[in-house]
Amino acid sequence: MSVLIAVDKFKGSLTQSQISKVVAEFLSAQGVESTTIPLADGGDGSIAALISLGWQPKTIKVTGPLDNEHDADYAISPDGKRVAIEVAELCGIRYLRGKTNPWQASSAAIGEAIKAVKPANYDELLVCIGGSASVDGGIGILQTLGISVFDFKHKSVSNGLHGLQETVGVDFESVDFVKSNLFGSCKITILSDTKNALLGRNGAIFAFGKQKGLNLLGLLRAEIAMRRWFKICQSNFPQIRPNTEGTGGAGGIGFIFKTFFDAQVTSGAEFFLAHSNAEAKIRPASLLITGEGRIDKTTLSGKGLHPLLELAQKHKVPVVLICGSAESATMRKIKSNFPIIGVVSLAESGLEMSHLMRNASQVLKQELSRKYLKDWK
Repeated sequence: MSVLIAVDKFKGSLTQSQISKVVAEFLSAQGVESTTIPLADGGDGSIAALISLGWQPKTIKVTGPLDNEHDADYAISPDGKRVAIEVAELCGIRYLRGKTNPWQASSAAIGEAIKAVKPANYDELLVCIGGSASVDGGIGILQTLGISVFDFKHKSVSNGLHGLQETVGVDFESVDFVKSNLFGSCKITILSDTKNALLGRNGAIFAFGKQKGLNLLGLLRAEIAMRRWFKICQSNFPQIRPNTEGTGGAGGIGFIFKTFFDAQVTSGAEFFLAHSNAEAKIRPASLLITGEGRIDKTTLSGKGLHPLLELAQKHKVPVVLICGSAESATMRKIKSNFPIIGVVSLAESGLEMSHLMRNASQVLKQELSRKYLKDWK
């Protein structure tokens, strides 16, 4: 029996490598051989996945979403021609330490990273978007790069969503200078963990605003601000459309890169599957073990798990899902469409969430043992 392990992190409790290690050691104890590949989609853990694929890690200091300075990793490809940065690593929601603050959280650290890595020295800049703390429409990036975003008094706007609400204009004349000076001929590729567009019911605000700390009134105010921001940008870039896939990722950061810097938005999940040679490795496998911390409706809208399940279905490889918890409707849909033969969910242990978070590794071992013997040995 040959098992392929490809799991994403359990956010807040276990990293991708920790989960893979637990699963591989469990299988080894059963006399089963396994191979591990990284599973990433442009969100948390994308730089770590690139490093596991041979990219060279580098570290810079950035201010984070709320001026909380920290070290952040980026990565350079083995041939030295490409450089990658990750939004979650630079100004991700994890740096808020559980206290979301969308009205002040900024994307400025991404601009700081761009200035530090100097994309003009490379053929391609990869921007992994997902896991952001902000919903500022990317105005923090523009301001940090030297593109003025101003209010009705022609003064620089505040940080975060407050600033987006204040915005009435942009110094569009400075955009070409910034593009030439910082990016040169460097191609920019956005690795997005979502297909969501910028505006509307499935846009940056309504799809992801709640997890960033917005209540119902806040969602409405933020959507109004984002719609006005789109109109401001459209006055200078008339070709842009509000329904372009992937532009709603990371609070509108995908939109900024595509609109101002001609970035190509692509699926982060498909990028990582291709670069880890996933299809060639899944084809001969007897079993695929895959999963992520929370399986819900976003799992089927750009996350790394979905295209991997499609590969398993294509090559008729049975799948065991592992997760911290799962939304029942999404799980039913996955089971009806893909060759799922077992599910290992930490939430089914019956333990309190605080205990699960603190002891996730041990609980995962216990649930693997229980489900392996019962369902899919």
